[in-house]
Amino acid sequence: MNDLRIVSPAVAAWLTALACTQSRSVPVLIGVVLGGGAIALLAAAARTGSRRGLSRTLSTVAVCLALSAAVATGVSASSHLRTPDSLERAADTASLLDIRADVSGSPIALGGASERVVVDVTITGAASRQGRESGLSVPAVLFVGADEDLRIGDTLELTARIQQGRTGDREAYLVTDVGGHVTRTPAPPVIDTAAGLRAAFVDLAGRFPGDGGPLLPGLAVGDTSLVDDELTDRMTAASLSHLTAVSGANCALVVGAVLGVLALCGSPRWVRVAGSLLALGGFVILVTPEPSVVRASMMAAIVLVCEGIGRRSLGASVLFFAVVVCLLIDPWLSREFGFALSVAATAGLLFLAGPLTTVLQKIMPLWLAGAVALPLAAQLACQPIIVLLDPSVPLWGVPANMLAAPAAPIVTILGMSACLLLPVLPGLANVLAVLAWLPSQWIAGVAAATEAAPLARLPGAPGVAGVLSASVVLVLVAVLAGSRSPVMRRWVASALTVAICGYLAVLGGARVGELWSRPDDWSVAMCDVGQGDAVLVRSDDRVALIDTGPHPDALDRCLDDLGIGRIQLLVLSHFDADHVGGVDAVAGRVDTVLHQPLREPADRALIARAVAAGAAAHEATVGSSGDLGALPWRVLWPPPEPSSYTGNDGSVVIEFGGGVDALFLGDLGADSELALLAEGTVGSDYAIVKFAHHGSADQYDPLYERIRAVLALISCGLDNDYGHPAPSSLALLSRVGTAVARSDQDGTTLVSLRAGELETWSSGPSGAPEGPSG
Repeated sequence: MNDLRIVSPAVAAWLTALACTQSRSVPVLIGVVLGGGAIALLAAAARTGSRRGLSRTLSTVAVCLALSAAVATGVSASSHLRTPDSLERAADTASLLDIRADVSGSPIALGGASERVVVDVTITGAASRQGRESGLSVPAVLFVGADEDLRIGDTLELTARIQQGRTGDREAYLVTDVGGHVTRTPAPPVIDTAAGLRAAFVDLAGRFPGDGGPLLPGLAVGDTSLVDDELTDRMTAASLSHLTAVSGANCALVVGAVLGVLALCGSPRWVRVAGSLLALGGFVILVTPEPSVVRASMMAAIVLVCEGIGRRSLGASVLFFAVVVCLLIDPWLSREFGFALSVAATAGLLFLAGPLTTVLQKIMPLWLAGAVALPLAAQLACQPIIVLLDPSVPLWGVPANMLAAPAAPIVTILGMSACLLLPVLPGLANVLAVLAWLPSQWIAGVAAATEAAPLARLPGAPGVAGVLSASVVLVLVAVLAGSRSPVMRRWVASALTVAICGYLAVLGGARVGELWSRPDDWSVAMCDVGQGDAVLVRSDDRVALIDTGPHPDALDRCLDDLGIGRIQLLVLSHFDADHVGGVDAVAGRVDTVLHQPLREPADRALIARAVAAGAAAHEATVGSSGDLGALPWRVLWPPPEPSSYTGNDGSVVIEFGGGVDALFLGDLGADSELALLAEGTVGSDYAIVKFAHHGSADQYDPLYERIRAVLALISCGLDNDYGHPAPSSLALLSRVGTAVARSDQDGTTLVSLRAGELETWSSGPSGAPEGPSG
């Protein structure tokens, strides 16, 4: 088969999967109609007879429809299995269920005072007063206590509250442990052994100095639990984050090593293939089946099967056939950025690396042309997708990959060998781990140097404009590299130059236009920091900051952009990571910290650091008050100690009077909002309200009916996993006549008071990372 003939069916399957997984319920009729269309086109192709061109076209379209029908039918069948009656009833009535679930992902700590982790699970059974339901296989997200030692494959039994997941997500439900007691049954021996190997290797790597230690498990076995936000940002800025995602290169190393050893032993072909498939399966279990691993292992398995039956396998055919098979098995992979990036990078290497090498070798040696072409092809192919995650262009990404790429396979081979040998030959394993740490530290150094380089990242256009711009550049480069006509190359090179220069001019013009249109007299600014809060209040050149968002970098960008240096008052409404995670961005720049009463050691340590940096710290309770320039402020919540209101429900609620007339509600829930309203301290007809808990559905309507603000600020992350803001919250604000500004759609929002009227200015979404939610 020609390499490119399977591209259109793969694209059709992907688009169908994207469309069908957007709904919680897909009618079976869609699959039936698509299947009927495929049969009709095949019949028409058979009747065309001698008209081979038309027959081939009809056959290709028929295959596309047939695969689309298969995907749609699969989603339709699984949508019924994903929403069993017991879970749907529990989600609708907010009742409790006793559930049994298998852990299917690595736990991620939420941080802050929540003391919880979030982990992907598969619900296999549920019991309530209405009865017991077993034999389920429902993907969900579980929020559970951080003291639970969870491993992939473990079986959990717990009492939980169920909520429906966001439409389109793989996880059909959000599950929160409310019983406080979780029974854990260890995973099957093979999976538990793999988890133990990973954990032991992570523990060993954590003892090494520098950033090479935390990077080592990610480079070797795909475990990034030691990689903190700062190191992640450095790797991303250098376009090296793909190295910590196990991909085709890792699979090729494993399969190649096994094939080589078995070939040296004189094994027949079927033994080499069987042994390699067995090793590939063990490798997937060891590194866990992430999207890039699934795609890469599927490709490797197809190549091995072709080898086993004596058929030559073509790279592009294998790639797109693997895509089709993966989407038929799991249509929700179509929504995974990791899967899309893996496919795009592989396609770039297959289709673009060769032509780019041919073009580049005219101006540089062949070895250098090949070294430049490989990362350049992958980056160009991935950029239209990356721009949706980070609308910027990594200027030094190609040189960074050229410097880091030779070290990556060394880390993988030595690190994986050390991981496997730890239980049996710990001495040798330690030696191999040290040897693997050296190139790992080199990669970390390359990332740090690249991030610190001038113009490390150029600003890019977000959203559709960014995707179209990157796609145009990709197409022009592909035509330039693939064309054999000198005239065509000159025209395309000219068009590419014009496109890049025009792109930079538009970016510069957009930035100038933004700065020109932005008001200087703003009083309140909601920073776009992703899934978290960071709101500024300004009066007479004095500034208050309410919360710091989840990431220092996001807050730092906002403060720099608005020209904020010193902060006179920092209010920490509570200590969840999405409200205090960015506090390092203002270290040494704060006069006074007003914070929730301290209960946890980590919270005391955070305030101690602020005091050591020169800030005065005060616990905020009802009655605390002061002035910010011409604006008086007072604290309306939480009640004085001892108080049963902690965490979200104990959030500091602060009111600014004067010309701003704003109320900030932290992350209060409905119960604490009711109690706050009963206190009788909340006024009415505010100009601005910072809506509680990023717009969650847990709200007490009468509070907002009393507040009746002109404008509500909702700070939430773009496409966040929590469904914030909830439709019910938006409906509530609409009902009471309150306009809405939300950071996921509007970006950073500035509010000015002119002639007694509020005026807002918004930057547009920046795509700031979600971060954890409290």
